[in-house]
Amino acid sequence: MSLLRVQNYISKRSEDPAGVWRMTDLVDLAQAAPPDQILQSNDAMIRADAYAVWFRWFIEGLCSPLQYVQDETQTVVEIYADIYQHISEIYPRDPDDERQALSKDLAQRVLAEVVRRRRLGRVGASAARKRELIETVAIPRCWVCGFRFSTEAIDKFLGRRKSVVLNLPEFVDILRPRGTSARDIGIEVEHVVPVVSGGGGDQNLALSCGWCNKSKGAKTLLYDADAHAPRVSYWLGSSQFHQLPHPFWTVRIMGTRRRCEHPSGCSRTVMTDELYLTPLNSKGSPNPSNLGIVCEEHDPFRNDRFYARDKAKLIWNSRTRGPS
Repeated sequence: MSLLRVQNYISKRSEDPAGVWRMTDLVDLAQAAPPDQILQSNDAMIRADAYAVWFRWFIEGLCSPLQYVQDETQTVVEIYADIYQHISEIYPRDPDDERQALSKDLAQRVLAEVVRRRRLGRVGASAARKRELIETVAIPRCWVCGFRFSTEAIDKFLGRRKSVVLNLPEFVDILRPRGTSARDIGIEVEHVVPVVSGGGGDQNLALSCGWCNKSKGAKTLLYDADAHAPRVSYWLGSSQFHQLPHPFWTVRIMGTRRRCEHPSGCSRTVMTDELYLTPLNSKGSPNPSNLGIVCEEHDPFRNDRFYARDKAKLIWNSRTRGPS
């Protein structure tokens, strides 16, 4: 029955790429929701991130929080009035008490975002907080991928030594090229929830390797990144790939799952080991539906993923965007 649902969905998809520019085709596609079986790995994240984007667009389409940020005389009363007016226009036949209730709920949500943005400010880590982040764990690691920080990186982070040089590794992971620059292997204080998305306070701070921090940036959802995997050819053992995983997809998946997902079961997590992103199907694109997380022991590409640093850098610098 699962395959029949997938087959039925595929049969309704137009093979004409121009169909995405025809409203009639879009209406047909919108009525055929993809079955659960079409998403392989990370299905909950792929769906949840899409729904989060839709919800954000819905609220911001009714009432953009940005128009109230600068004028602090604007309160929930003004926000409610603006939202209620629009809700009444798009749902004119619904009972007024229901329109009021919905408008009040939405107004509170918009106000919360307005307040966050009014207080917006990057909270840096004090020297004491840095020491705390280092000293409260047995082995300091990147919270996203489990990369173990070197003694030199820790000394530089805490300011214990001057002119600390971080030696770049001879080989780097082609799927996550941490180590092509000194920043990649250094320690940075990362805002788990981006400041622009409301993150703040000491509890929102975590240790991150430079590569994960720069790849995450201010993005939160899978769809905040390019929808297409970067194009470039490379090999993992006997398997040739023609796309690289988008760096943010790597951070989003690893930072959410944070454990080895080998089918046989594995107790390794980012708290104990460095983890790796791996394509589940070597014939498929390394996109979010075809990416899993493994430890070194369960990594099918552990003997193939590490490239000479300069070669890996060349491959990543040669990548192109888009599906063409």
